[in-house]
Amino acid sequence: MKSMSTYIYKEPNGLYNKYVISRVDKKDINPDNVYFVLKLEGEGDAVHMEACRKAVLVYAKEIESHLPQLAADLRERYGNDQKQEEQQ
Repeated sequence: MKSMSTYIYKEPNGLYNKYVISRVDKKDINPDNVYFVLKLEGEGDAVHMEACRKAVLVYAKEIESHLPQLAADLRERYGNDQKQEEQQ
């Protein structure tokens, strides 16, 4: 796997380092960890955000047995909008 430093400002429409991650509780973050940010709400590319919402629902399904409350919270917040949009 390529190091994330390979992607720094390489391609603004591809995979590159765009965000600096910090924790609200101020705990340290291991600098070797790699994070991927999904934009779930707000302004911007509607197609991109719809793909992000679908991705977070797949994630919720995958973590159901390990983190059931997080999975339920994600489905409640992003699953209902998905169902309503599909019905329209």
